[in-house]
Amino acid sequence: MIGHELMGPSASAARDLLLYTLWADRHVMAAVREVREEDLTRASGVSFGSMLGTLAHILGSQRTWLSRFQGISLDRVPSIQDFPDRMTWILGWEETASQIGAFLAALTDEQLAAPITWTTTKGETYNRPLWQPLMHMVNHSTYHRGQVVSLLCQMGYAAPSTDLIYYFHERAATG
Repeated sequence: MIGHELMGPSASAARDLLLYTLWADRHVMAAVREVREEDLTRASGVSFGSMLGTLAHILGSQRTWLSRFQGISLDRVPSIQDFPDRMTWILGWEETASQIGAFLAALTDEQLAAPITWTTTKGETYNRPLWQPLMHMVNHSTYHRGQVVSLLCQMGYAAPSTDLIYYFHERAATG
């Protein structure tokens, strides 16, 4: 209906999507461990310059959104300056993954439906039900992770299959 908010996902569905994000990020991390340093930082014509630049953007965005979900305002989005090499990025990802895990474990239907307010680094303020920026974070990570997978293929590395359906297949198989 026009003029009415769309119903958001249940906490269970949102947890599944956050778990999928962590699962897909782990698969990409495993693949990236095999990439030569010069390929990781090589200018590749992607939005954030290189494979590492794109990975740093994904991580910085996840940290920014998670902070907003928790009512914490960051003064800037973490970027390649914060994760300038593979090991710094891996350590940053592990820390963020742990925080996402704690967040999703406590997530409720009521929290998802409740509005949150945040101000962007450009000074724009928004107020939306939590489920909308949460879905954006998942989608944003998926989009840029796809860019990384494409770069892995273009550079001749084994690229993981990170489609959502593979997460569900693997989860069903492991029970």
